[in-house]
Amino acid sequence: MILAALVGLAAPLPAQLWRKSRVEIKAGVGAGPIFLGQPLSKATLKYLGKSAQQGASTSDLGSGYSVYGAGDNRDLRKGFLLTLNDGVKPDNVYTIQVKGIRASTPEGIFLDGPANLIVKTYPEAQQDTNPFSRNPEFCLPGLTIRTKAGKVDEFLIESKSNQRWRFRQMQVVPGGKVGPFEIGKAVGPEAFEQLGPPTLEVKSGKTQGSGLLRWAVAGQHPERMIEVVLHNGKNPRAVVSVRVRGIRAQTNQKVKMGDSAEAVKDLYPDGREGLSESTGGVTWRVAGANFSLKDGVLKEIYVFELPPNNTRGR
Repeated sequence: MILAALVGLAAPLPAQLWRKSRVEIKAGVGAGPIFLGQPLSKATLKYLGKSAQQGASTSDLGSGYSVYGAGDNRDLRKGFLLTLNDGVKPDNVYTIQVKGIRASTPEGIFLDGPANLIVKTYPEAQQDTNPFSRNPEFCLPGLTIRTKAGKVDEFLIESKSNQRWRFRQMQVVPGGKVGPFEIGKAVGPEAFEQLGPPTLEVKSGKTQGSGLLRWAVAGQHPERMIEVVLHNGKNPRAVVSVRVRGIRAQTNQKVKMGDSAEAVKDLYPDGREGLSESTGGVTWRVAGANFSLKDGVLKEIYVFELPPNNTRGR
């Protein structure tokens, strides 16, 4: 009996097949045999082996989780962290984190490989700073590549629709509109169809400017953001102003994020200079818009209603 018990204690855990092969990472699709938007099949569970930690799904997106490897749902050290509940079914895979194993994208970016190859391989990748680790990370539709000490540290695979707001081209008309948001008009359903659900929503109260919709990367001062203030004193859903930062936005005069201060001033010669509280630089103010400049380049555009006697820019 004692010998049998000791043999049982010494028995190895079920094989984790992912330890024996390289895992292919596909943006917006999955990692190896783990697929977004699907429950874990018997074959996938056999591939993953025994989970180290699990949490049941609630009604919220990504509320369930399973860890395969080492670490927990707050600090994955090696293996996979899967979040569950994609809004369709509570057992469907919502996101996949991969760290500390042999894994690579089809284009050749691999864990523990040099981080300087990311931009060379994906020139369209958007570079941000992770607000928790303070390390650089690079975002593509359906894939975030996190780095540490100059090396690729982690892959995060998610649906390509999760952060589509940051990749969508937005047309800006001073005093008029930004993308699907028109100054003075209620926000329509097409805004959410184009951008996805906001990362922050504050319901309008009784006062003007009390409502807020925000799409933003994490952090107290996000480098990428769409912020819409609501309630014009008459309609609580009407747009009062729109602020955009770090996204693909271009005005009707062909000014876009990252353009030089000289280009902004040349294309909007009737503006005047002021201070920009939001960027810590200067602002070039024109009718219906403020262009915030820092280090000589355009960082932010703020669009608001034109004075009643001024229809320019509509």
